[in-house]
Amino acid sequence: MTIENLSRLIEGEILTSPLVFSINNIEFSSKRVKNADAFVYTGIEDIKEAVSNGAYAVIFDREDVEIFDREIAWIKVKSLKKALIRILRFYLSEKSIKVFYANEILSDIIKSASLSKNIIFLNDSIYDIFQKIFHAKENATIIGRDKDLLEKIYPSFKEIEEEKGGFQSINSSLFENTFLYKGKIFKNIKIPPIFEEELKKALSFFEKNDIDYDLHNLNFIENHFEPVFINKLFVKKPFGSTQKVLIFEKDKKLLKKEADFIKKEAKWAKSVVFIPKGENIEDLGIEIYRFLELKNLKLIKNFHLGIIYGRKEDFLPLLEDKKQQSISLFEE
Repeated sequence: MTIENLSRLIEGEILTSPLVFSINNIEFSSKRVKNADAFVYTGIEDIKEAVSNGAYAVIFDREDVEIFDREIAWIKVKSLKKALIRILRFYLSEKSIKVFYANEILSDIIKSASLSKNIIFLNDSIYDIFQKIFHAKENATIIGRDKDLLEKIYPSFKEIEEEKGGFQSINSSLFENTFLYKGKIFKNIKIPPIFEEELKKALSFFEKNDIDYDLHNLNFIENHFEPVFINKLFVKKPFGSTQKVLIFEKDKKLLKKEADFIKKEAKWAKSVVFIPKGENIEDLGIEIYRFLELKNLKLIKNFHLGIIYGRKEDFLPLLEDKKQQSISLFEE
């Protein structure tokens, strides 16, 4: 791409009269910059390294960037994010790439079960998104979780829809599902029935796009109705081995749905929701315990199912077997 066309595409202003006319690639890492690349600003020191490695252009949006080599193009834009979105939109329009929107649950199911290496999953970093898409191979499939961003970079993206018929639930527990799909039985799949809608969409996506998959690769969805079985001392135990379960959920919007699910499907259970003090949570129809410190959770003994609003990683130290841990410190 010529530097002039690049500048027009990103609505930038070329501040120098460069001796170079075109670029081969766009790069964020100064260490990966090669001769004739354009470098997107990530830091003052990075610019120096990028230019030293052969960058023909520097794209930036800051006022404090010093122009120290006037033989290359210094392109100033109003917003780096908007500039990158414009490049991505142009790039995707030129390639045979399929783009889909999937919410976080559906995206994680597809990511865990898919056996294809030609699916690109986008996260929330515009820099990471740019690199993944810009270096995507022809006929790649892209799945994004940010619908607003997809609207900007590829307005003709598709929603993943369920293909009606073919799915028959045979048996399910709170956390696992056994079902029949297109004549094949799937036993004890670790997708809670609460996410059955996303599971059906994932299966339809695999079938419609001829993608190999293995649902036994699934091991629950991290921090979304993710169960951890514990004993009365709050020590983590193997799946299904106790009558007390902590359920981790990091998305506040899903708490109500999960509370309703438990009330309906686990009427036998004494349930409670653990919420950090200061969090504003609507009435869930289940007893709420607000805690100041993690260790306070151990004071609550009378429950079977406890939904914790938070990330599992933050609570795991609380669930360790302290006795076993201290013994292991002195083992030969």
